[in-house]
This record gives sequence, C-alpha cells and structure tokens, in this order.
Amino acid sequence: MGGPFLPLFLSIALAAGTAADDVRLTPEQRQGEVEWLKSLGLTVPEGGPLLEHPFATPLTKRSFLMPTADWRAPGPTEVNAGSLRQDLPVLRTIMEKAYGGWDSAQKLGWDWNAWFTDWDRELAAKGDAKLALADALAPFERLERVQLDNHSGPVSNVVHFGSGSRTAVLESAPSGPCTAMKTDSGELLPLNEKDPAQLPKHAKILTAGAAQPEDGFYLTYPARRGSAAAVNCGGKWIPLRIWDAGSRLNEIASLAGHAANEPSYRMLDETIGYLRLPTFTKPNNERLRQLLGQLPESAGREKLLIVDLRQNGGGDSAIEAMARWLDFAAVRPVVKFNRHQPKSCVYDALRWGYTQISSQSLQPPLSDTLRGNLQKQLDDLFQPAPEGCPVQMEDQHSDWDYRQHTGSGKPSPGKPRLMILADRGCGSDCEFSVYVLAAQPGSVVVGESTYGVGQFIQPGYFILPHTLLKFRIALGMSDTYGDGRSFDGYGLGPDIVLDGADANKPETILKLARTLEAY
Repeated sequence: MGGPFLPLFLSIALAAGTAADDVRLTPEQRQGEVEWLKSLGLTVPEGGPLLEHPFATPLTKRSFLMPTADWRAPGPTEVNAGSLRQDLPVLRTIMEKAYGGWDSAQKLGWDWNAWFTDWDRELAAKGDAKLALADALAPFERLERVQLDNHSGPVSNVVHFGSGSRTAVLESAPSGPCTAMKTDSGELLPLNEKDPAQLPKHAKILTAGAAQPEDGFYLTYPARRGSAAAVNCGGKWIPLRIWDAGSRLNEIASLAGHAANEPSYRMLDETIGYLRLPTFTKPNNERLRQLLGQLPESAGREKLLIVDLRQNGGGDSAIEAMARWLDFAAVRPVVKFNRHQPKSCVYDALRWGYTQISSQSLQPPLSDTLRGNLQKQLDDLFQPAPEGCPVQMEDQHSDWDYRQHTGSGKPSPGKPRLMILADRGCGSDCEFSVYVLAAQPGSVVVGESTYGVGQFIQPGYFILPHTLLKFRIALGMSDTYGDGRSFDGYGLGPDIVLDGADANKPETILKLARTLEAY
C-alpha cells in the first residue's frame, strides 16, 4: 500500500502508481512459490502459478494469487483508510464475478452499488487515517445483518462478523404458533413463521441421569442474538434451557482415549466402535488415511459406530475414506446436493487461494491421493480462460435433502448403525459430512444443532493488494433442507439433543450408544 503498514516480510514491490494493476510480485517471490510446490512433490509448469502483476487485466485463472508465504504471515490489525479505499474496486470485481450470495442479497433488497459507493464515501472522509479493523470493515457487518453468511468476510483473529448457532430446549411443548423469542436481557426478537429454521422442532431430549431420551422440543438461533430465555408460542411464554458447551475437547479426548485434535479409532466394547474425526485439515486427513490403512479387518463390522464430529471446523471432507462403514448405494447420490453457483475464471483463482491457506503447514512426503488432488488443481490454473472472464451460473439438484432423514429405522445390511455426534463446533465440510452420513439408513444424529456455515459454500480466499487484508467469500449457495430455509447460524438439527454439559460426558454417550445399538 506504499505506506507504513506494508510489512517487510511480504516484499511486494509497488510501481510509481497506486492502481492495483501496478502491484508487482518480485522474481524471488514467484520462484519461492515454485520451490514450495516442488517440495510437495508437484510438477510445476514453467513460471509457476503466480503472475508478475496478479491484479492486472485481462483476468485469468491465476489472477489475484499471492504467495503462500503471505498466508503464513500475520494479517494487519489496523489499516490505512486511503489504502482500503484503493482496494474496494478489487473487492467489488471479485464479488461481482464470484460471490455466491450476490443474487440472493439483491432479492432481500440489498443494493450493491449503494453499498460500495457509501463505503467509498466513508473512507474518503477519513483520508489516510489509521482505522481499527472493526471500524474499517463495519460495512461488511451491515451486510451480515441482512444476509448472514458465515463463509464470507475478513480472515482475521481480530474481527469476525458471522455467527454460529445456539440450541435451547423448551421446558414444555408449544400449544400454538411460535412468534417471538425473548433474551435474558429482555430483548424481544420476532420469529418468521415462514422460515422453518427459526421455529421449534420436535426431537428426543436426553438429560444426564435419565434412563432414556424423552420427547420434547428445541429451538435453534444465531448466537449473536444473545442468550435466549423464553419463546412465545400460542400467546404463552415457554422457558428455554441453554448451556455453556465449553470446548468439549477434554470429554472428546476421554471418549477417544486419544488426543481430541487427531483422528483416532477404537472399540468401546465388543460391538461398539468409535471413530474420532477432528477438523478436516489436509494434515489431519493425511493422518486419517494412514490410520484407516492400519485398522483390523473387524473395523466395519461393528453393530454401532460412533462418528464423533464435535468441534470439527470443516476443511476437506473425508467421507470417501470411510468406505468400510458406508452403504454407498445410499450415501453416494447424496454427495450431489442442491447447489447454485456462479462460475468464472475468478472461481478457479479463489479456490486455489483456499488450497494455499489449507496447504501451508503440509510436510512432505504427501500421500498419492493428496498429491494427485493438488496436481490437478494446479494444472487447472494454467488452462485458458474465456475472453472477458464471463460468469456462468451452474445449478445442481438432488433427489435427497435433510428433511428425508428420519433418525430411525434399521441399518443397511452388513453395515453398522451410525451414531453421529455433532455440536455447534461442527461447521462447513463437517456439516456436509453429517448431511451425507445422515442419508445412511438407521443413522442417528446426536448432540445439538451444528454451527450453520453451509448455506453459502465453497469459500474462496484472496489478499487485497494495498491493505494486505486477507478475505474469503463463498463461491456458491446450497439448500440442504430443500425448502429454502435459513441455514447459516442455524445448522443441521439433531434427532437426539444432549441437554446440558453433563449429557455430553463419555459415560452418558456410551449408555446412549448401547440403547441405540439395541434398536
């Protein structure tokens, strides 16, 4: 950005001008990227993926790419208002070409032109003042109020505008339509009766010490709305129970008999197996491939398998690796889910940005599977893009959606019943995994509603040229329930709610597993 906020470790050389077209990567940066990719065992085309002028036109599949080393470096904690103003045209181009929520926001009445114009005016009034990220990016928070999208916004530990879900259990059954929620601070929040995500849902509720789950109702809402106290149904206020989940990592480690942040498998007794699937990072998935290759032949013949997806933040879903436990006739068609997505050359560039940020900690040697996937993505970057980088909409439809999951029935012949443990820490590809596993006959989803980061999907990553702010935007939309309901901040609902922190203890979960095994 040509000012004091340009970290020396990025070494981006700027030409005399200030337009994004003039941002230049040095030969050393470009060659450093080539050497990094070669160290992973990849064959790198001549010159490597980084362009000398990554923000210049015409746009290609390699536009907007910055060095992987820049993703390893800390992002700024404050920005220059003038530099951010210079970055707005870049942000607008990327969002117009690739943002999966562009059309849906317009349908909600959002005026994109007015948004960018107002943001530019606000920054112009501040000149070259230093701004805290929360202040500089306040317009993005305004967008999130209208369209909650947990896959889009700054990539930062300093500011976050999204919201995960909270699950609350109703003290009694609703006797009429539910119209409002009340927080413990007395704030009244209306519920949209046309949006099923906002309304109470029937489920089995398991409290610690109870002999079996009992019929009841729960409510899910975005946590940013506060601490729920009651819901108004049929003109009557029904108290709500919520609980502090904590990290749950200690409970997970106790059940796994292993570190909670690494894949693991063990038998809990003669007929019940346990598979821990933590966040699907590329290194974790490499560990999972190695683990599964070493399991005994008996793995896959359990009567019940607990698949623990709690506190799994997503990444690259590892469903295919679970082949021994899956009825692929049931789950493979579900991988084709309801999806609406703009595609242009910018899509390929931003998805490589995701590959960069998710590969930065990889250590060779890589498995043949991972190396092959990376090689294909790299090769695709060098394919020609249509002139003008036009946007084409792609739509995909599925014959199965989450409403068809019953949480009951018999398992597939020769396959175990799946007891899928999920919580508000399960997001993105973790939720996709729950969605796919829920299609297997006899599967039961247990815990609480997932985070809710799956309505806006496939995040693409990029770094703005003058502020060096790290951003991501969702490159598509999905309809997991098949009825257009809200998903981000609500997530996938459970069949059995583990009501309270004590209900998540290993002994309670194992007792429930034995009950489900006997069905």
